[in-house]
Amino acid sequence: MQGQDVESLVQNVLSRADEAEALYRSLVELVPAITYAEAFDTRRTFSISPQLESILGFTPEEWLGDASRWESAIHPDDKERVVASCALANETLQPWREEYRVMAKDGRVVWIHDQAVLVRGSEGKPLCWQGVMVDITAQRQAAD
Repeated sequence: MQGQDVESLVQNVLSRADEAEALYRSLVELVPAITYAEAFDTRRTFSISPQLESILGFTPEEWLGDASRWESAIHPDDKERVVASCALANETLQPWREEYRVMAKDGRVVWIHDQAVLVRGSEGKPLCWQGVMVDITAQRQAAD
């Protein structure tokens, strides 16, 4: 392959990757839920959608800047159960699903339905957890 052909091929691949990322980002930002990605090895959240601010009051920068933010935001009455459930999912690599309360930045209690799946690479190696948190406060209050 000639040098110019390789360069053209690389530019084409990069262009398609940019388009795919733009499409994914626009879709994620339209969903009325918090989407996130968490590193498989460190379990640190490395990506979280802007809906975090409208649902829980935290900016993505605040959330990502504090590795313990998620755990510290869980309502004290739910924390032990949810953290244990999450640890089990990390051990078994099975999809995770929980409903629990989170303390929003302004002190409100927000009920969350949270579910995550393990994303694997082309060779089956675990890459990250990808999940979605949906505000179910209205449904929980209506059921009470």
